[in-house]
Amino acid sequence: MPDLVIRPAVQDDLEVLWDFLAMAAYEPHAEAAKAVPSVAKYLVGWQRPGDFGFIAEQNSEILGAAWARRFSTEELTSPYGDEETPKVSIGVKPEAPSHGVGEKLMCALIGEAARRGLDLCLSVRAENPARRLYERLGFREIRGSAATNRAGGISIGMVLGGPTAANSETGAPSSCPPC
Repeated sequence: MPDLVIRPAVQDDLEVLWDFLAMAAYEPHAEAAKAVPSVAKYLVGWQRPGDFGFIAEQNSEILGAAWARRFSTEELTSPYGDEETPKVSIGVKPEAPSHGVGEKLMCALIGEAARRGLDLCLSVRAENPARRLYERLGFREIRGSAATNRAGGISIGMVLGGPTAANSETGAPSSCPPC
């Protein structure tokens, strides 16, 4: 099987990013994600200053995407987060998880955040198996962040601390395994 390529996300990737945002937000398709303001805010105006992300490709097929965006105080709607900490969005095609696509995308994002001197945070449904990946990569649950999500379930906030103890090889926080 050919190698998985992780590359920076660029402006031309916007339509693909919408597809992966729909997956991440449990929306049926990109147009549905665009119609929900609390979801659409993760991509409207991409690539505004400070936005960064990565695309996973194999055989010219895009398998996943992960990106991070800072929000102003007015844009923040979750019970956690601040203007300095970008929030992560990630989507991976259902057939791709067994290939480590999500982990490779997250490691690229973590490395870039570390190079920029940023923490990261994210929201995940409490029962989502991806939560174990985030924990393995060093994210920890934010106390008091549990909230009812749009689907009526529970989502939690998670945070990855800053790059103060960065892995010298990858630039990622030392809690992140070498990627």
